[in-house]
Amino acid sequence: LSHVLSTFFMNETDDHEVLLSDLITLACTNATGILLHWPKERSQRNAFMETRQCVEARLRIQRENQKQEQLLLSVLPRHVAMEMKNDIAGQPQEAQFHKIYIQRHENVSILFADICGFTSLSDQCTAEEPV
Repeated sequence: LSHVLSTFFMNETDDHEVLLSDLITLACTNATGILLHWPKERSQRNAFMETRQCVEARLRIQRENQKQEQLLLSVLPRHVAMEMKNDIAGQPQEAQFHKIYIQRHENVSILFADICGFTSLSDQCTAEEPV
């Protein structure tokens, strides 16, 4: 660019042809650079967006798995939930019968009791107080 400007302002001889050829060369060089840079930039942006979408999908799946595990743990004891989760993850085929997750315990008693007046008592309290 400085060569073109100095040729234009010095104007010692009739260098208009040289000036024009320099301007054309400079314009073609810049156009070539732009045409080479644009597809590369576009492909890099597309690759970045695809990578970003993959990372977002993986994070979304991880959050869903955590929610699913928390839900399972809220209903079942941890050791039963983990055993069930591992069995389901390791068994892709459909079985005719599903595994039953029970354990035998010795010397255990279960008490079923009806507390008299519990309904009227619970109506007067918050949900946490009777528990």
